[in-house]
Amino acid sequence: MTIRSKAYLNGAEGQACVHCGVRDDTVVGAHYQGIRAQLLGKGKGTKPHDILCVADLCAKCHSKFDSYEVSGYSDQYMKKVDASEQFLWCCLVTAQRRFQQGILTIKDVNPVEGRVK
Repeated sequence: MTIRSKAYLNGAEGQACVHCGVRDDTVVGAHYQGIRAQLLGKGKGTKPHDILCVADLCAKCHSKFDSYEVSGYSDQYMKKVDASEQFLWCCLVTAQRRFQQGILTIKDVNPVEGRVK
């Protein structure tokens, strides 16, 4: 089962890029394309799960991640590993943001206080 959520993706509207901080009209919920994407729902013609693998990225950062330009490594494998790790960090920051927006909810946790009710 692949998890899809328009509300989760649309949560990127008006947000700052979680990688560079820019707030422009190009920020979208970008899907993870890293070295383990297939383990997170990616397949031929299928993006990974929305709630696990989306990061709010501007067009510039999205492009850099897609081409592994975010990494300072020269070795191709290490470039992919480093870019994947950086992207997953952006996914975690985005998930935290969606929780604070009230889009991602956990039944017994208050998003404002961040603790169990």
